[in-house]
Amino acid sequence: MKNNTKTITFLRLIFGLAFIVSITTGQSADLSLKKALTFYASFDHGTDAEIARGDKRLFTLIDKKPKPGNQTEGMSRLVKSKGLSGDALLFTKRNAKWLLYDGAKNFHFTEKNWAGSVSFWMKVDPINGLDPGYVDPIQITPNTWNDASFFVDFAKDGNPRSFRLGAFADKPVWNPENKDVPEPQRPLVPARSNPFSSEKWTHVAFTWERFNTGKKDGVATLYLNGEKEGSITGWNQQFSWAAKPHRILIGLNYMGLFDELACFNRALSSKEIKRIFDHQKSLNELIK
Repeated sequence: MKNNTKTITFLRLIFGLAFIVSITTGQSADLSLKKALTFYASFDHGTDAEIARGDKRLFTLIDKKPKPGNQTEGMSRLVKSKGLSGDALLFTKRNAKWLLYDGAKNFHFTEKNWAGSVSFWMKVDPINGLDPGYVDPIQITPNTWNDASFFVDFAKDGNPRSFRLGAFADKPVWNPENKDVPEPQRPLVPARSNPFSSEKWTHVAFTWERFNTGKKDGVATLYLNGEKEGSITGWNQQFSWAAKPHRILIGLNYMGLFDELACFNRALSSKEIKRIFDHQKSLNELIK
């Protein structure tokens, strides 16, 4: 009887220690996420970002110049209680003026061995809910979509349309002859799955590492709902952003809900991205 009691006590001790280690590990992981976070807009308390290392305000691109605030005449707007766990941005018209955040300090950049991550959520029906043409839920660049740019987009053709990650280095680097390069030969990777729906949220994340090394060793990876969808490899990912005002453009030609935009100054691990997806709530609750 005494031996059984000792065994039970020992097992309880082991399980207790395992539980403490699990909690401590989770807390450490969340603190690591918080430390890496450079920009976060939950849209639960307006359009200003809760966390920003630069300007926290939302802007509207008017005549190619950013103007403070949402000036889309209601075509893009906050909607109450429609977000992942609060409010969200709703984009209703393809021709709405573009919304953006200033990238300076908010979207980490370095000229050597650059890495980072972006995370956000969408609720959209790409078959019936989008007008014809390319759709970029997010695009980050000081130039254009094919010149030192990150973006995720829905292709203009297909049923359903392909969802892709693009990581385009300086145009003279990836397309030195300035040719009309066929899409399969561009630095794009299509998602293998198609989890998008107007009835449920889809988590989108992408990471990049070993950019600006001068070698063809850069890797950019797309994730949907915590699962790796594919990577862009074999390119010299030279991004010349120094002294240029890069912008975090959101909802380009997009029609649907958009929520929980976050930028990080390092490439998150697949486990960290899965943790964000599994949380299924405001990132605020994960990192507080």
